[in-house]
Amino acid sequence: MAVVINTDSKSGATNIDKSRQETNGSNLDEGIRCWEKILTIDEGKFPVPGQVDFTGHPEEREFLEYVKQQVSKTIPSRIEKNFIHYGLSSPTEISWKEIKKMAKLYLSADPWLQITFCKDSTRQGVDEKVQREMLQQRVSRGVFVKERQGIYVYQGDIYNSKRELQTATSSANIDRKDIDTSGVINKKSIKIFQKYAKVGGGHQDNVFTETLHFVKDSEQYVHKHKDDIVFVAQIDGAWLEEQIPRLIDEINSERVFVGNSEQVIDWLNQIE
Repeated sequence: MAVVINTDSKSGATNIDKSRQETNGSNLDEGIRCWEKILTIDEGKFPVPGQVDFTGHPEEREFLEYVKQQVSKTIPSRIEKNFIHYGLSSPTEISWKEIKKMAKLYLSADPWLQITFCKDSTRQGVDEKVQREMLQQRVSRGVFVKERQGIYVYQGDIYNSKRELQTATSSANIDRKDIDTSGVINKKSIKIFQKYAKVGGGHQDNVFTETLHFVKDSEQYVHKHKDDIVFVAQIDGAWLEEQIPRLIDEINSERVFVGNSEQVIDWLNQIE
């Protein structure tokens, strides 16, 4: 599914909200195409839905994998939750008949309902992609890319994998999130932690805690290591932005910064 990135505004929160909505619209278009494809699948060629396999042009690979996921896992899982309601004696009776009927019903539904059965933009990394793209477009001398998975700053040191961190701490339960984006400005290495939270409560409170850990761990690092690494917490969303003053109170170094996207961009553009 095509992620739609909208960076028209200076506000990261506004861009994230718009990008989520526009991506969901794109997901609906892809969902309709997927359901139409399901109805054309040759049951004789693939008698078992879980064993369906497709060949196609490379540019179609992602879409065909999405169709395969829908017929082998997603739709059967939804049917299994209410198999008695659907007239089945056991989940093992789920067949192409039920899967194609579900796809046909999705297609006949009002778009207001259809979109709820499509991929959710909040699970497609939209927020981070918007924040990274804003840096790429607006930080004049910077180059920013997605950091490879598993780079952590923890209590004054950087670890290059979760296993390395667990080995160093002799613990498998380290409450830290890895770094999202890396960049370079004037030979300085920029490590960026990116989060979005519009309202507080539940998971959003965890987002604040994760950001607080990042700021504290980064502060320990810069006091321990005299190098050219700079740490930035780029946080957007009404509730999370309200927490910025609390996070700033933890900073005593010029190599650690926290702010919303607009503030981060301004700060990065001043790095010499």
